[in-house]
Amino acid sequence: MSDKTTRSLILGLGQTGLSLFDYLRKFEQEPLIFDTRDDPPYKKELLKKSKNPLIISNHKEIAFDEIESCYISPGFELGHEIVKKLNTNNIKILSDFDLFLKVHAKKSILVTGTNGKTSVVSLLQYVMKSLGLKVKSIGNNGFPVLDHIEERLDYFVIEVSSFQIERTKYLSSLISVLLNISPDHLDVHDSFEQYIEIKKRIFENSNFKIGPEGTGLDLDFTMPEITNHEIYNQEAVKSILLHLGLKKRSIEEKILSFNPLPHRLEDISLNKHLTIINDSKSSNPHSLNAAINKYKDEKIILIMGGLKKDLSFRPLLELFKKNTKKVFVYGADREKISNEIEELNPIVLESMAQAVKEAINYSTKNDLVLFSPGCSSFDEFQNYEERGSKFKELINKYVG
Repeated sequence: MSDKTTRSLILGLGQTGLSLFDYLRKFEQEPLIFDTRDDPPYKKELLKKSKNPLIISNHKEIAFDEIESCYISPGFELGHEIVKKLNTNNIKILSDFDLFLKVHAKKSILVTGTNGKTSVVSLLQYVMKSLGLKVKSIGNNGFPVLDHIEERLDYFVIEVSSFQIERTKYLSSLISVLLNISPDHLDVHDSFEQYIEIKKRIFENSNFKIGPEGTGLDLDFTMPEITNHEIYNQEAVKSILLHLGLKKRSIEEKILSFNPLPHRLEDISLNKHLTIINDSKSSNPHSLNAAINKYKDEKIILIMGGLKKDLSFRPLLELFKKNTKKVFVYGADREKISNEIEELNPIVLESMAQAVKEAINYSTKNDLVLFSPGCSSFDEFQNYEERGSKFKELINKYVG
């Protein structure tokens, strides 16, 4: 790199890394990309944009004195040696959110929480659009913020994960929302306490703060305690829109006309004798708990499993005993999960496909088959959407 002038460095070539590349090269020569993987997931897309991009997998090949700025993807490991080298060389590490919020903080509604983020930003976008506002939901829901930085909208509704918060230095917003906090991602964060502190940062430099009781922070609106997560999410949306000056009656009418998202407590029943619920979005015990409570008056046949992220299902044991007819466990951490709930005598299977087949065979008239994994999907699938789509495919095969 000795013949090159200073340039930016991007850490991680995922969806966010690609959006950073597109944005940064509008203002400078093509950024350098560092990724430890031999075949990063968005390499093919990058090659369509650049004939000869500079992708480096060994940090020792980088001349740090020629790096002017660095931008990190949300999935990039903060403990990596290259991060230490950048800090040693006093190179500031920013995120795509730092760039976006510098331009659009006064139009940004930030939404975070262990559960319900995607549901809330989708409902919020729907209601706001229905009431005539120009708005788009972006961020952790699969739409990188920098892909929309040049759009002229009234508001940006932004889903924010703990990884994005942790990697963003300068958070700022019109409205910030913390829906809830329960243990999650403890395979990545050092402790639950650290996870809580990261989530609380959503309130930094915010004009209006919405959150649950017990945060220990001065909130502008405290969310009421509501066990039904759908109603809770609706109340969060109402509190945001009432603050923006929209009429309560209009908000409530639009909320009632909203169709729920796929893969979140989605009823995919094919006949009146067997209810089948696709809750692939469930990726931790908290969301699984919410799903079971929603259907607690039914005869639940539960399908769960995947990667448990160092979270325990033992606290849900009594809930399972009281509200499930049978539990089927699958995936990479099936033995760990089975050991935690062994009193239920769960049926343990290797793959999701096997679990679905056996659960359907086990079911009888008027049962409710609940697919609510409570785990990450990454042992078998790219994301919860792919997992949910596969579940639907299997249901059509075994029930249809």
